[in-house]
Amino acid sequence: MTIIIDGRKIRARAGDTILEAARKTGIEIPSMCSLNVRNSQVPCGLCVVEVKGRDGLLRACDTVTEEGMTVITRSEAIAAYRKKQLSNMARDHFGDCKAPCNLTCPGQINVQGYIAHVAKGEYEEALRLVMERNPFPFSVGRVCPRFCETRCRRILVDEPVSINHLKRFVADWCMSRKINLRISKAPASGKKVAVVGGGPSGLTAAWFLARKGHEVTVFEAEDKLGGMLRYGLPEYKIPRDVLDYEIKTIIRMGISVRLNQRWGRDFDLVDLQNQGHDAILLTIGSPAADNIDVPGSANPGVISAIDCLREINTGKARNYGSSVAIFGGNNMAMETARSLLRQGVDEVTVIYPRSVTEMPANQRNIHEAEKEGVQFLTAASPVQISQVEDGLEVELIRMRLGEPDARGTRHPEAVPGSSNIIHVDTVIHSLGQSAFADRPEGNLEGELEITPKNNIKANPRTSLTNIPGIYAAGDSTSGPRSVIQAVVSARRAAENIHLQLDDTAVKVPENRFNFTRGRSFDDVALTNFEGIKVKLREKMPERAPEIAAQDFDEVRLGFTEKMARREAERCLSCGCNAYGRCDFKRECIDNGVDPNKTGQPKAPLYSRDYSHPAIVVDLNKCVFCQRCFNACEYDGLEIKAGSRADNGRPRDISFRFTDKCVSCGKCVDHCSTGALSKKEAIVPVVNEEIRDVRSTCPYCGAGCQIILKVKNNTIMEITADPDQAPNFGALCVKGRFGFNFVQQPDRLTTPLIRRGGQLVEASWDEALDEVARRFFDLKAMYGPDSIAGFSCARCTNEENFLMQKFMRTAIGTNNIDHCARL
Repeated sequence: MTIIIDGRKIRARAGDTILEAARKTGIEIPSMCSLNVRNSQVPCGLCVVEVKGRDGLLRACDTVTEEGMTVITRSEAIAAYRKKQLSNMARDHFGDCKAPCNLTCPGQINVQGYIAHVAKGEYEEALRLVMERNPFPFSVGRVCPRFCETRCRRILVDEPVSINHLKRFVADWCMSRKINLRISKAPASGKKVAVVGGGPSGLTAAWFLARKGHEVTVFEAEDKLGGMLRYGLPEYKIPRDVLDYEIKTIIRMGISVRLNQRWGRDFDLVDLQNQGHDAILLTIGSPAADNIDVPGSANPGVISAIDCLREINTGKARNYGSSVAIFGGNNMAMETARSLLRQGVDEVTVIYPRSVTEMPANQRNIHEAEKEGVQFLTAASPVQISQVEDGLEVELIRMRLGEPDARGTRHPEAVPGSSNIIHVDTVIHSLGQSAFADRPEGNLEGELEITPKNNIKANPRTSLTNIPGIYAAGDSTSGPRSVIQAVVSARRAAENIHLQLDDTAVKVPENRFNFTRGRSFDDVALTNFEGIKVKLREKMPERAPEIAAQDFDEVRLGFTEKMARREAERCLSCGCNAYGRCDFKRECIDNGVDPNKTGQPKAPLYSRDYSHPAIVVDLNKCVFCQRCFNACEYDGLEIKAGSRADNGRPRDISFRFTDKCVSCGKCVDHCSTGALSKKEAIVPVVNEEIRDVRSTCPYCGAGCQIILKVKNNTIMEITADPDQAPNFGALCVKGRFGFNFVQQPDRLTTPLIRRGGQLVEASWDEALDEVARRFFDLKAMYGPDSIAGFSCARCTNEENFLMQKFMRTAIGTNNIDHCARL
């Protein structure tokens, strides 16, 4: 018969429902419960449609087609009803879409994902996952403020997971083994981009632009790349050999570099445009120090922390004397103080007008400086610096917090009559930084808009300056930030530049949709952690402070492999492992459902069930679509609702696997949420690209067709195509769950030949030649029947055919058998 759906005429078979007819012709009508012509006991209602000549909305899953029927699948009434149904389901759904650590990370790195890879011993894949969004895992793994760890829910059990130490571990592990990550790169685009500045933001942008296929040239003012990572951070934080390795890894993406090229001296913006660059990105950092505004600041013994660290890090340190005063409480002040102790300064004092806890520096850095011998003088501020015969005389005055201003902030104010004088050899100030001390000269430079704080003004969304085709990112637009924040800014700029250069590229905004078990620690019910035993975090091996302060060797020594595995296993895996395939999330987003306004549960109603050998059941996420039940061909499970709520939604859900379950896994693959998940599939797929690789199951000769879900170089899970012969989506427990042998470190991936009593690696040609020679000798000496052929259970029918053909024709014997005949 002929029916019309949304103005399109289609053919339908008699007896088909509207939903069946639509699916057969590729017309999408949303449904979360209908599967194999079976619906839920409590239908989802998303498939409602309007039928001309009939009143109200009809469910497409149980409305049979009729000749000439006219169906409408989109209207305001339909949209409102679908949103209402989804909101009702959301009230029963309890869980986290993304882990809090993922959401807190400025780089939006899949934190839970790379920790899961570490727990499985997949260190290369863990590093690939980090580098998909952050090409500086070595540096960030050493100096990151660890925003993610502040939101780790493990703290409600004992201590947060040492997330950043795990990032450093996988980076160092791959470096020590010279692992080539084989990160992909797009074909050449024919577009050229100039990146001005070779620090973390410039190299990040260059990395992502090169991966997109663009020709990138980095113009760096110094004689080495690295920016503040090289000149602003001491070696005890980031060893130079580690930084050099990290930079080489980035440059190998195909990035050109021009050193000793200073903007305003060796080139200007017009020069770069004339060289054929289609876009220019300014990532010069914030190398200009803010001056200290007190009389006497021009004395030769007064220098900035930036200059001091540059002198030390380039081997050009001056004599700073025996006592130094540092004004400022930021991270650079802490690193300067610790570096000066290593330079032999006897007494280093950090002076700040507020308390230690109010310093902008990371409290961890303050604590480490204090342990190494740095002194702190708080609630004090300089009034005047005077040059005296034996050094500098600094007049200080006591400070106290004044009354709150209109915003509630209490500012330091001087206490009259409280001044005193200290004597030092050198004064160092670390009061802030900016992109420019003086604006670069050039034809376009005068038009470049600068902020009142002497940074480059750029649109935070597009990264564009006020000059078309010229972008800016990193500290040059914001002032000094953390390395990971510079990376994020540069990655965003690279994406924006790519959008400009490639007309076909489409910007996909990151969706912040997220169900959560609690936005703050106070909101998280402790019943979430019942049964989880206390297991304290691994302690990072460190050099003793009194020893570490004697030289510039790295202080933190890094996790061992055993420590990293143990630490990764502490992760609670808060985020949903089904994030990438969740139909419920997709429908909520498509229909404008806000999970924050649905009134979802505040605590879990059900305990997770781990009794099945391959599947985890979490009924807190179940929306009772019953697709698991409808997918099962063996009556292998039961799912029931004990009661109904006022809105008709099921309550008191019970679920169990029966004795008829064959562990085929179809129930998991058809689950519309993460209520059913595979025990081994512990890595959530958030933003990563997954490739479908079609293959044949290797476990027996049946030839079942499988689909490998591959991320980079790792099989994430295995599914099957329901329309492909011979198995039509069906797989046994081995076929669907038994792929972990591929990742086993003991698996042979190269032929071995015995030479001189030892097994050594050989090429396939060498191995096959050796076997052929041995067979030839045996046949010549003892006859063909001295040889027998035995094919293993994993051989396909085609391989078995070739095996018996080889034995009968090439060898000349009927001694051939198969160990798992079907």
